[in-house]
Amino acid sequence: MTVLSEASVQPAAAAAPDGEFNQFVKEFRLRGFHFALQIVGNREDAMDVTQEAFLKVHKNWRRRDPSRPFGPWFYQILRNAAIDFLRKRASRREDDPEVLPDVSHRPGPGVLAEKNELKEKVWLAISQLSADQREVVVLRDLHGFSYKEIAEITGLASTTVNSRLHDARETLRRKLRRFL
Repeated sequence: MTVLSEASVQPAAAAAPDGEFNQFVKEFRLRGFHFALQIVGNREDAMDVTQEAFLKVHKNWRRRDPSRPFGPWFYQILRNAAIDFLRKRASRREDDPEVLPDVSHRPGPGVLAEKNELKEKVWLAISQLSADQREVVVLRDLHGFSYKEIAEITGLASTTVNSRLHDARETLRRKLRRFL
């Protein structure tokens, strides 16, 4: 298990001019972790995926386009790391018949919903969305990315992002109608 802390990625900051990387880590460490948690489903794996994404960011720091915002660039790297992780996890399960399926693949509603029952219902409904729908909902409604930025992060057309988000919100509305 990798512990995601500012100190664990700070040594890499020395390579970035004027502490830009250090500032970047401070700004995106928690938001990135929460996004990874929504994708991979548990804390330890999300920490590993986030750490891997920060290492990739550092490795490619000088190749980034400084005229473009860091957020979509980082989330694209983080998303790809999460998808790679999920593929590896799935292939390990196929190779090992003794590994039981992870039935707790919900994105942490227990931790996030301790304060009230409605939050728990919302998180449960989000976790039941398809992976494609859940991804756009998390990027838009929890992380505040624009449709254009989500398209850039996911590599989808803006119209596809719009359609998936609309479908996801309709599904959530139906599932949560009796609670709202």
